[in-house]
Amino acid sequence: MESSRRRWTWLAIVALAAVALPLVARATTRQWHSDVLWANALRSLGGAAVPYDLDVFLDAGDDVLAGRSPYVEPDAIEETPGSPYVYPPVLALAVTPLSALPEQVADDVPGIFFSLLLLFAIVGALLLLDVRDWRCYPVALLYSVNVEAVEAGALGPILLLLVAVAWRYRDRTGPAAGATAGAVVLKLFLWPLVVWLAVTRRVRAAATAVVIAGGLALLSWAVIGFRGITDYPRLLTELVELEGENSYAAFAVLRAIGLPDLAAQAAVIAFGLALLVLAWHAAGALDSIEFERDRRSLTLAIAAALVLTPILWLHYLPLLLVPIALARPRLSLLWFVPLAFSVFELLDWYRGWPRGDSEALASVAAVVALVFIVSLRRGGTPVDEPRSAPARA
Repeated sequence: MESSRRRWTWLAIVALAAVALPLVARATTRQWHSDVLWANALRSLGGAAVPYDLDVFLDAGDDVLAGRSPYVEPDAIEETPGSPYVYPPVLALAVTPLSALPEQVADDVPGIFFSLLLLFAIVGALLLLDVRDWRCYPVALLYSVNVEAVEAGALGPILLLLVAVAWRYRDRTGPAAGATAGAVVLKLFLWPLVVWLAVTRRVRAAATAVVIAGGLALLSWAVIGFRGITDYPRLLTELVELEGENSYAAFAVLRAIGLPDLAAQAAVIAFGLALLVLAWHAAGALDSIEFERDRRSLTLAIAAALVLTPILWLHYLPLLLVPIALARPRLSLLWFVPLAFSVFELLDWYRGWPRGDSEALASVAAVVALVFIVSLRRGGTPVDEPRSAPARA
């Protein structure tokens, strides 16, 4: 009875938040007309504006519903207004219900729904990561990278939730493989998650994740008649050449300090592979309990993913909550480190497109590095009370 009462209480809280938050956001934006991160996020949550990335997804959904390819020609990517759709078709198919909404509600409902989904994804991920201290939740929601994800309608919180599911159910092949596959299909740079499953001796889950990811991608291409599939690799290459050095990627950081392209690329690959080797070493460490081995190896795998990705935007960084939450499940100084992004915003170092700006690149790189370095120290879980994953199914 107590468990059922608690469940209904939480459902009531979620329902109340789903109604109240958009209403409060819309009322606030009527009084607050500033073009700043927080005001724009409130506009997205209140349905006063369609988030930028979500608008791209919805256009792709429109194309799919109309029987068109959601992709532009690779040679036309630079001249395409706004941002082209470059995800696998699975995302365009997933948003088709929002794309098909009647015109009367199409301006409000998608933004409200998706913004709430992102907020609940962050909260859900922290619950799955076993964060016990309620104070951690408002602190995490205040991170500029999470606010930006809501502002833009970006996938960062969804990826965070999928990684959290993979962690929570890491000893159950189906959920771990499915969550990992979903994350990799949505953002290919998260392929080191498959390596993490493999090095922690969850080879069956790793192999299943590869099969599911490949199946999802192939099936989604089949649904749209394989339109654009032959040009897709070249489309991604053109996108990297256009945006890679202008983003927060490790390659862009190294180029900003003066390294030639070849040397910067070699350094990125070497560092990323070194992190994966360290993940393998951490997974086999005999001086740690299983929880610590799994936690450190996952932290290193996520670090490798962020280093190796050729394009990195700030709305990818909700993923920082994984190493933070696993290392410190209760509020500690580590939880406040990403709040430095808010300070950087005031100093004009926090920019959507850094375009090689050394101050913006260095400040973000320093925060990310600090989070991972501190997280790799022994976690906040007592050795005699390890938190384990659910038993194998």
